[in-house]
Parts: sequence; C-alpha cells; structure tokens
Amino acid sequence: MKPEDYAAAASRICTACGMCCDGTMFQIVKLQTGDRPAELGKLGLKVRSRDGEFFMEQPCSALRDTCCTVYEQRPARCRLFHCQQLRLLDGDQTTEREVMTLIASARELVEQVHSLILQNGLREDGQALLDRYERVMSTPVDAELEPELAAARQSLEAAMRKLRRLLNREFRPPPLSN
Repeated sequence: MKPEDYAAAASRICTACGMCCDGTMFQIVKLQTGDRPAELGKLGLKVRSRDGEFFMEQPCSALRDTCCTVYEQRPARCRLFHCQQLRLLDGDQTTEREVMTLIASARELVEQVHSLILQNGLREDGQALLDRYERVMSTPVDAELEPELAAARQSLEAAMRKLRRLLNREFRPPPLSN
C-alpha cells in the first residue's frame, strides 16, 4: 500500500473507531518527555499528576464524535500510537473493509457494555469504561434478594470479558518482545 493510500485509510479508520481516545481501551495516557502539561491543559485536556508523572484521563476531552480537536497539538503518545489494526493494514495483512467490519463489531460490544452498566445502576459519569465497570462490579449484589440485578451483573461480566478479549486480540498492540 502506498504511503498516501495508507494515510487516507488510517484517517478513515481512526475516525470510525476512536476507542483509543474515548475511554474504551485506556484509562489514562502517560505524557512523554517533551509534552507540555500546562499547554495541553490550556487546550482543554484533563492533565493530572501523580508521583511526579503527568497523564491525561480518558475519555479524552478533546475527542468530539471520534475526531481529535487538538490533533496538531496532541501529545507524543497519541502521535506514536498505532493500534494493531493499523499495523496490519500498513503491512498489507488486512484491508480497510475488514478493519471497518471489526470496528463495527467492537463498537456494538462497547454499546452493549454501556447499556448493561446503566442497567446495573451506574449513570454515565465521564469515566473510562473499565473504571465504570469496576465501580459496578465492586458493589455486592444478593442474588436471592435482587435476582434481576444479579442476572444483569452476570450479563455485564460476560460482555466485558468478550470486549476485553476482542480489544486485546485485535486492537491493542502486542507487547514488545526482548
């Protein structure tokens, strides 16, 4: 694939997906040397500090309808990140159409998890998906007293397990080998 064809396809894929920025794949993004936390904060990004390290909370506040509103000024980690599907596309191991189909399946699972989180009593609060899931799962449920809630909890657990498997297998880059 020619570099210009890849760039155009990657742009379409990223704006169809957005899961690396919307709190689905990650809870935080660590800032890198050279990133300017104060400048990123002025752009409206939720920059935080812990133990001297700066990070951005997810979902990213610069994300609007799967598009980055600070794309030219985005942090280094965002510039360097390429999901596994983009890597496969760049290596001609998949097609844009196949990636778009996979994204659609993943987005359906994400929506299912969001819906089940709501059924389990937690309203949207702007936190990353995993944070919301863990908050729901940390609240005990007595299956005898609340059988419907217990069933909803089991459904949520199964849907999240399926989503995590899909994200790990198809979207997150494989770990670096030594």
